[in-house]
Amino acid sequence: MRSAILLTTQTPMANALLLGWWLHRRLAARRSTWFWGVVAFVTSQAVRLLLLIGATFAARPYFGGINQATAFWINFTVLTITSGLFEETARYIVLRYGARDARRWRDSVMFGAGHGGIEAILIFGFGLVSALTLLLTGDALIAQLQATAPAQVPVLQAQIDAVRSIQPWTLLLGMWERVLAITLHIALSLLVLRAVRDRRWVWWLLAVIWHAAFNAIALLVVRYAGIWQTEAELTLAPALSVYVIVRTRPDTAPQTARA
Repeated sequence: MRSAILLTTQTPMANALLLGWWLHRRLAARRSTWFWGVVAFVTSQAVRLLLLIGATFAARPYFGGINQATAFWINFTVLTITSGLFEETARYIVLRYGARDARRWRDSVMFGAGHGGIEAILIFGFGLVSALTLLLTGDALIAQLQATAPAQVPVLQAQIDAVRSIQPWTLLLGMWERVLAITLHIALSLLVLRAVRDRRWVWWLLAVIWHAAFNAIALLVVRYAGIWQTEAELTLAPALSVYVIVRTRPDTAPQTARA
């Protein structure tokens, strides 16, 4: 199990980097544009996380007694809206003021690959650390909790059991989901780049709505259906992403690349 977790978490991380290398060679896209995509994602999540933490503490006195159903819908609304708003705004700002040379189709594809690639690296990287920590030190952590906070032992034991019961196919589904997410980020980058080039905010707004809707569908299907239904829905959704990517591609392909 440890080797399976290690393999399936390292593979998306390596593939995200390999995709950037391949796009640089195949499309002659600048390497620096991939890193600008990384900057957009990391910045958006840092600002979003800080604001969400602050909002949570500020709202706690007013929403402390709400039931779980209401809490879910509040979290659902906030998380889906902010996911699109913060990421697409950061994408717009970085493309307009940072990556000033990224104005072509290939640049936008490379930018989206960096944006979605670092997301995959961080998600699977943190997952790897968490899973291996529970597998390697779980018994020691339980012994420590029994001495200091015995009430928390069942919670930790449930987490350890969940990691130990992970099936390889669930990890493969997670990898497939990252492929779909990167495809989405490339399409969204194309929309935002058009907003930057044309100075028309409607393209940015469309990217925000599309991003939020994608995440909303995933959350709702997970809550009311299951993992297989979720992956099926997410597999159908990127058909629009592929259409945007192919439809906006220019007829001529570049021959040389610049760093």
